[in-house]
Amino acid sequence: MYDYYYDLKKDKSWKEWQTRVEKFEFNKEMSFFDMMVPTADTYKHRYCLELLLSIQKNVFFTGMTGVGKSATIANSLVILSNNQTQPVYLNFSAQTAADRVQDNIIEKLEKKTRMTYGAKPAHKVAIFVDDINMPLPEEWGAAPPIELLRLLADKWGVYDRLDWEWKKIEDSTMVAACAPPGGGRAQLTPRFSTHFNMFCMP
Repeated sequence: MYDYYYDLKKDKSWKEWQTRVEKFEFNKEMSFFDMMVPTADTYKHRYCLELLLSIQKNVFFTGMTGVGKSATIANSLVILSNNQTQPVYLNFSAQTAADRVQDNIIEKLEKKTRMTYGAKPAHKVAIFVDDINMPLPEEWGAAPPIELLRLLADKWGVYDRLDWEWKKIEDSTMVAACAPPGGGRAQLTPRFSTHFNMFCMP
């Protein structure tokens, strides 16, 4: 990603990302693991994330373990939660089951009509899925939790598991993060990843 951005609002010129980075202020009441020291890299990734969420476009962050994918996203969602964004957090593992993922998402949404769910009034939902490529694939290569999310990203809804009625999910955007395949992490299919705007964090 470039080290400059185009300032369209002020003087229509190219400026360094570093000029937008807020000064770090130490808060002794905050947990050490919740602190994030802003840098030009974390700021530009957060800026792109917030911009895409504002227009409800799915976002995918990838990069090696330890580069700060989850921390950057979580920190951005904390900031956005004060600005009409309702975050939903999901952490995937090898044992993650599709039915539990569906229940976790539906439980955190507000029921609008009998089969329509969404955010609270005047809010938007951001569903953050960490380690999205961790679920073990089945014998035929598909991972049910990821296929459920593909249906959600494709049609913005899921089927009720008891009576097979369609549950529509409104005002929602998906944010995903994972490290590259290998070491227990599976390869994601192109028909799933095509729904996302991809960013690689160095």
